[in-house]
Amino acid sequence: MRTHLFALCLSMATIGIPKANGVMDDYDAEMGEFMNALPNLDDTPYGLGQRSDISTEPEEDDILASLDDEYEEAKHCVWNTCDKDLSESRGIGKFLDLPFIKKIASNLNPFGSKKLRMHFYLFKREFPECGREVDFSIERKWRHCGFNASLPTRLMIHGWMSQSRGSFNRDVKNAYLKKGEYNVIVVDWSASSANINYFSVVKLIETFGAELAQFIRNLNRQFGADFDSMYLIGHSLGAQIAGSAGKRLKPVKVNTIFALDPAGPKFRHRGTEFRIDPSDAKYVESMHTSANFGFRRPTGSATFYPNYGAYQHSCYYLGCSHIRSYQMFAESINSPLGFWGTPCIRDNGRWQCDYSQRQSIQMAGEPSIHKEGIFYVKTSSSDPFALGKQ
Repeated sequence: MRTHLFALCLSMATIGIPKANGVMDDYDAEMGEFMNALPNLDDTPYGLGQRSDISTEPEEDDILASLDDEYEEAKHCVWNTCDKDLSESRGIGKFLDLPFIKKIASNLNPFGSKKLRMHFYLFKREFPECGREVDFSIERKWRHCGFNASLPTRLMIHGWMSQSRGSFNRDVKNAYLKKGEYNVIVVDWSASSANINYFSVVKLIETFGAELAQFIRNLNRQFGADFDSMYLIGHSLGAQIAGSAGKRLKPVKVNTIFALDPAGPKFRHRGTEFRIDPSDAKYVESMHTSANFGFRRPTGSATFYPNYGAYQHSCYYLGCSHIRSYQMFAESINSPLGFWGTPCIRDNGRWQCDYSQRQSIQMAGEPSIHKEGIFYVKTSSSDPFALGKQ
């Protein structure tokens, strides 16, 4: 089974993703290619102000009908057991992980109960590997969880076919706790996201957005947590959930949403009220790394396109470019070099990049630096990805 799945992923990647040629030395030529690759912002998506119909048939360019390859070539990772067993076998072997298989099987059963509840696990430097569940329906679970309202709070929302113990949550959580004292909250909606029918999962985004918004309100009401100290970090469908939560919090807004390669399929032709949008937080920063999985049009107050944003250097298997977004983000939190972008504007129907401000605007990092615009970012083809200013 593993061999067939891996072969499927490789064959689809070969068809759907162009091969990277390495980091180009000619910066001017690279900038020209980037400007030609940017989407046409004059093309307004249809369906503005209307709820888009969600079909059960895949879009022509959707390769999401195959299983997500988030865990390819990753090392075994074990989190401690606390409120929940957070152990995980990784690589393509995640499909032999019994708890994960049970979730997939549950979603395949038409008579099974629908599990639309999110779980929230708090990590701090005092307990970096043993998450404590924050459950506002059970007083002892929230009153004694260890949340500290005086610390900045970072909430992470995973994507489709992923789970709380996946590499996105692990890498970003560890980066924040290495950086300093934070309330790091892992948002787990894997009981529903572990569904091979992507289109069924998309229908639940607004439901989970509302649930996340209510949890954030409870952090404020019960602990006195300041909305301005909160960031939401969402990957793929998790970014769309973050945007949905931001809409439901209005007129209150969290400080920042980081949308890491926000999911594109079934969102590309939706109006802004049904997808991530710059108004969903005081500051929304989006990073676009994959044309197949991601949303190509600018979605943030600041929108960054690493290496053109269509695919990433040295990515030859399905999903690699998609997960590169959170790998770069996790690295940015503690990187001594940082990721630096060049601002670009659309003038008379053509993209022009401001060479006088070449590599002058920082992408991601901690804390967030509010800015506006569209930016091109050049990165390395291997870890560490940050090149600093060159």
